[in-house]
Amino acid sequence: MSSSSKADKPAAKKNIQPVIKPNIDEYIKCPYDASHSLVPDRFAWHLTRCARNHYTSGTLCCPFNYTHIMKPNSLNNHFNCPNRNDLERYVCPDALLPNEPRPSKVDLVECSENWDDEPPTPTYNPREYSENNLIIRQLVGGTASERRRFRDMERVRFRRLIQNRR
Repeated sequence: MSSSSKADKPAAKKNIQPVIKPNIDEYIKCPYDASHSLVPDRFAWHLTRCARNHYTSGTLCCPFNYTHIMKPNSLNNHFNCPNRNDLERYVCPDALLPNEPRPSKVDLVECSENWDDEPPTPTYNPREYSENNLIIRQLVGGTASERRRFRDMERVRFRRLIQNRR
């Protein structure tokens, strides 16, 4: 194919999605490497990868939130972590106030209706129902001769059901 024939064809449309970058203020600096700027959604994932590369950094993770990385001397001041309440609420759910208000106690409503007193009804049998109504069925998993025999029996069943309805 010559280069002139390629130029004669219209250029293919490209389906390019615009990349929407977050505001620079929304980026988070990596505690292991200051040159890493991260989107908040990817921060936790990045920490697991970056921690392997900087295992000699001497930093510790907060016991309440893995994304809180700090030096060992500032860990004692970090026991006021906002995520501590989540752990406390999990360990002792009644010790702290609930996140959302608990539902109010509702009095039971007395009812005169008793479903046990109603007359018994027969159970639904799908096989019996499909045999006695005009429902198309097919045999799955049989040999070719079994399927042929089943189709012949179904034709007879359909004729019988149609004649009974007249």
